[in-house]
Amino acid sequence: MARVTSLTPADLSGSASSVYETILGEYGPYGNMLAAFAHRPPALEHIFSYLLQSKRDGLISKRHLEIALLTASRAHACHYCVTHHAPRLIEEGLSQEAVDRILEDDVPGFDELDTLVRDYARQVTLDAARVTPELFSALGSHFSEAEVVELTIRIALCSFFKRFNEALDIHVEDGVALELPATEPAGAAG
Repeated sequence: MARVTSLTPADLSGSASSVYETILGEYGPYGNMLAAFAHRPPALEHIFSYLLQSKRDGLISKRHLEIALLTASRAHACHYCVTHHAPRLIEEGLSQEAVDRILEDDVPGFDELDTLVRDYARQVTLDAARVTPELFSALGSHFSEAEVVELTIRIALCSFFKRFNEALDIHVEDGVALELPATEPAGAAG
């Protein structure tokens, strides 16, 4: 149980309530996290409206976005985020083995661009100040500046969500944890 009272869309008014409901309907089963965010409707509205718009814009392919998000989630051991993003990467055509080995040097089914996205996500997550000019240049040869900014925002948000979920003891929603591969520690919050 979270450290704050769980709120529902009915506890909110206006656009914050609408965003809450839209996230649940179109984005995924993030109800436990949304129930905590609802204590600050402006945060819920703006952060999650951005995620909805990002999904609609589709600047980054779903495959590369999920590679980045799962890499960031695994790099800082965010159980909550890994639970949600591992199945999405499998839906994008990667094997369970690739999902399990995403932080390793050689990931089955990865091409050069997949590896580049993974390497950037790992570096931004673990030590963003050490993103090398070579890594950034390689990224820029495949993505526009807007796409690089989008990718960087989404990677950085993984760290934000991890800290939010851990501090407030937000647990994975019932039923979602059943999809998690056995490689993650059971009961880990994040």
